[in-house]
Amino acid sequence: MDGHIARDAHRLPSPHYAEESGGGAPDHAPHTTDGVLTFREHLRERGISEAGTDIILASWKPGTEKQYRPHLKRWTQFCDKWNVSPSNPTVSNIINFLSETFNRNVGYETINTARSALSSLGIVVNGCRAGNHPLVLRFMKGVFNLRPPLPRYTETWDVQPVLRELKSMYPLHTLTLRDLTFKLVMLMALTQAARVQTLHLLVKNGIRIEQDSISVQLRGNVKQCRPTFNVRSVKFQAYSRDTSLCVCVTLQHYLARTEELRRGLSQDDDGLLLSYVRPHKSVTKDTIARWVKAMLQRSGVDTTKFTAGSVRSAAVSKAKAMSVPIASIMSKAGWTQESTFAKFYDKHIVPEVDPFQEAVLV
Repeated sequence: MDGHIARDAHRLPSPHYAEESGGGAPDHAPHTTDGVLTFREHLRERGISEAGTDIILASWKPGTEKQYRPHLKRWTQFCDKWNVSPSNPTVSNIINFLSETFNRNVGYETINTARSALSSLGIVVNGCRAGNHPLVLRFMKGVFNLRPPLPRYTETWDVQPVLRELKSMYPLHTLTLRDLTFKLVMLMALTQAARVQTLHLLVKNGIRIEQDSISVQLRGNVKQCRPTFNVRSVKFQAYSRDTSLCVCVTLQHYLARTEELRRGLSQDDDGLLLSYVRPHKSVTKDTIARWVKAMLQRSGVDTTKFTAGSVRSAAVSKAKAMSVPIASIMSKAGWTQESTFAKFYDKHIVPEVDPFQEAVLV
């Protein structure tokens, strides 16, 4: 996450910093290097019960905790090194900590994550949350100017070759379980602009099949879930125009094909997507990502450049190119700000062939 450590990553702070930090002997006990554990101890010291602490920690999604953990660990190390109270620092302490992170040659997003991690600790400085102090915000503007964040992709692949490959994988009864699985996963990802995480959370139990749609329950929260957008299921719509591209038809065939395989599974093993090799159990996110990538490669997409996560931007970029209203795209993807789509997902679609060359050589 941090990239390479710069030569000046461990520069000593200015004398003003040493004075503000207190200097001399520490006025607090050394802290464990596990930042999350330190946060738990900090909450307990504030009189919050164990049950209350557990609920507060549950506010972090697993992915968020994974992102915050290294920064919280370094924060406790930083506080031990400079005799700083981790729960009662000064604004200079916070900026110097973020400066050390900056000097690790990381990008804006990583430094902003470190800022958010400190804010999540409930630290208040001069009446402001740690990450929202005016001087900290000014520091982050400086980081933005020096290292502006860049999206992972500046362009995306054309959906058409993938659709042609999917159409060729028909009739469904002629497909191996492997190919049927690949087709289903790609159709679900494209039609929902879904992340791999979303596909991994789909469960077999509670599926509701209707005339023109299938609703599949989720076992947990997807990344974009929030109090005002709490997704509990995914609704796949039938596509009567072309049965070979209908996600509902493919899903029903997949359920029938895997019904016998599910009989030996425990009740806890209720994932919708099963391994197509023995033992036929629910698969991990990494496995689903490999399936998506394999399908992209099979369709001629450059998988040395594009990963499984690129399906989301390819799908929404195609939808915009087909004049789907931005409001509909945002609703499908679970975004609240149009700028999120414009900045990270609205990409130039690389055409399958060079239209200029084709016109010239005709």
